[in-house]
Amino acid sequence: PRRTRRPPPPSTMFRALTFLGLLAVTSAFIGRAAPRANARPAMTMKTVTAKEEWVSVLSSKDIAAGELVPVDVDGISLLIAADLDGKIFCVANICPHLGTPLEAGRVGDGTIVCPLHRSAFSLETGDVVGDWCPFPPILGPVILGKLAPPRNLATFPVRSKGSNIEVFVDRNIKSRFESKYWAGLLDAQGKATGDYY
Repeated sequence: PRRTRRPPPPSTMFRALTFLGLLAVTSAFIGRAAPRANARPAMTMKTVTAKEEWVSVLSSKDIAAGELVPVDVDGISLLIAADLDGKIFCVANICPHLGTPLEAGRVGDGTIVCPLHRSAFSLETGDVVGDWCPFPPILGPVILGKLAPPRNLATFPVRSKGSNIEVFVDRNIKSRFESKYWAGLLDAQGKATGDYY
C-alpha cells in the first residue's frame, strides 16, 4: 500500500503561522522605527529655570484696610490683602480646599476667610486657623471637609516701594510647572505651540 503523508498536527501548524506572523509584524515595525536624520524625538521635556524677582502689582492708594484686591502676575492668580490695621499681605487667590477664588472672602483679625466653606487662613503664614471647612453646618465638616485634607494657603513676600506694592514671585513658575509634562503627539503643549499640527 502506498503511504500518504499526513498533515502536521494543528498545534505545529498554528505555531509555524504564529511565528511567521510575529516575524512579519516585527520586521515591519523595525523598518518604520529606524531613526531619520531630521526626526524630532517623540517626547521632549524642556528645562525652565526660576526667575524670581519683585514685581509691581498695585498702587498703594488702590487698597484700604480690610480690602482684598485680586491681581495676576504671569498667569499666577494672587490676592493682595490689607488686614484691619492696614498691613499688606499677598496670598494665592485660590482656596486650598476646592480651588475656588478667595477674592470674595473677607478679612478677619490677621486672617482671610473662604467665602464658600469659611475656612480661615493666616495672612502672614498661610496656616489654617480654626476649623477646616466649618460651613455649611454638618455638611461642611462631615462631608465637604473630607474631600481634601487641611492644607495651608500659599503666601508670597510683599513690600511697599514708593507708591507701589510689590510681590516677590517666580515669573517662570507657570512655565516650570508645564515643563514637567511631556510634549508629544496628543499633548496640550503641542496643540498650544502649533507643533501638533
